[in-house]
Amino acid sequence: MKRCLLTIVCLTALAAKIPAMAETVADDIFVDDFSSKSRSQKEWTIGTCPKTASVQYVKDGKGGNRCVKITSSEKDAVRITHHLTGLDPNTFYRITAKVKTQDVQEGRGAVLYLDVLDKDSDQPWNASKFLYGTNDWQEVYMDFVSDETGETYVCCGLGFPGGTYNGGKAKGTVWFDDVRIAPTPKNALYIRESKHMILAIDPKHVSVDDKTVEQWLQSLDKAYEAYEELLGTTPYNGAKIRILTTPGMEEGYWALAGNPILWNDNADVKGLLEKFKNHKDWGFGILHEIGHTFSAGTAVGEGYGAWNWNDEIFANFRMSYALDKWEAVISQNTFYMGDNIAYYKRAYKKSLEKGNMESGDAQHYMLMRIAEVYGWDVYKKAFQRLYKTPDKELGKLDTDYDKFVCLMKYLSQAASEIMGRPVDVMHTCYTPKELEMIKAALTK
Repeated sequence: MKRCLLTIVCLTALAAKIPAMAETVADDIFVDDFSSKSRSQKEWTIGTCPKTASVQYVKDGKGGNRCVKITSSEKDAVRITHHLTGLDPNTFYRITAKVKTQDVQEGRGAVLYLDVLDKDSDQPWNASKFLYGTNDWQEVYMDFVSDETGETYVCCGLGFPGGTYNGGKAKGTVWFDDVRIAPTPKNALYIRESKHMILAIDPKHVSVDDKTVEQWLQSLDKAYEAYEELLGTTPYNGAKIRILTTPGMEEGYWALAGNPILWNDNADVKGLLEKFKNHKDWGFGILHEIGHTFSAGTAVGEGYGAWNWNDEIFANFRMSYALDKWEAVISQNTFYMGDNIAYYKRAYKKSLEKGNMESGDAQHYMLMRIAEVYGWDVYKKAFQRLYKTPDKELGKLDTDYDKFVCLMKYLSQAASEIMGRPVDVMHTCYTPKELEMIKAALTK
């Protein structure tokens, strides 16, 4: 999978019901066309603005009307922010704005987003389409789900304060006008709900019937419950996980974990639903992102999970348990039923040929070998113990290899308890050569 990145650590749960939707085009709850400079200065605050940047209220809008202009000659994240209050909790809202750009480059370009990176939010990466280069006025939008506080921080920005692979920050000039916020119209999102999931996607992606979508969501429910069985806990205090398509995501990303899981509007969403209809393929990418939400840092909280050296590996590993339990189909170029270890074994063999064990898929295979020898109950016991153990009680874990050894210690303890005799999984499941390669890969 390409760049299914970043476990988002979130603690605040939202209500389990489907977020409310407006029946048709709703009345705006906030509008600013920047026609009144004094009002706009009260409604918006200007973020950090270095000497190489500026924020101005200018008469550059359509027909000479006033708008806001943000310029930066260096890569940065310059924005104006409106503190939005009085939202109905657990409701879909849509932000729209007219945007014009000139020579915008890098990062997330000109963009709408919520300023929630440092506010314990479940959806910090959500954004509008990123605009680059020079463009005449056009409308952009983003949907979001209000939390229990009924407030959020809406930003019109040049660049983004957090970085994915492109660093987020941008330079150039952008004009914003006619910012509007309203409940998302009902016909703007296709919504279906299951026991643990709420799907909210652009209707253009749906070519299958409702029953097929509902059956797919039931499959995701089974995966969710398998993750819970493996780890002994659920993320977001058991609140349903939403899956929301978003126009704002970097090229190459399929989705980003959180609540909602953000699904790239440019990804082949339609193709995934059709593969479920035709092949009962549960969907590798979505299972991966749900797996991320079950990381210790998200499901338990800050200060847990230091033993986890790579959650890209462990998100897939959690998935492997669910696939084995349900003998489910996923596709990664080829379809695999139940015995998905075959996919990871290929990566392991290639790693042996190269003489290193740096591949996450190869490491995944080696972890699965322990389950083959001692059974999944060993992992259940070890993971559930680790998820209850604060990082401060794990000892010094300076390198990824230290974290690997820590996990092996807990697995050996669990295996010993289950087998009724001392077991060292590290040395019974791996050869000296394999351990040497793992150590070299994880101490870089």
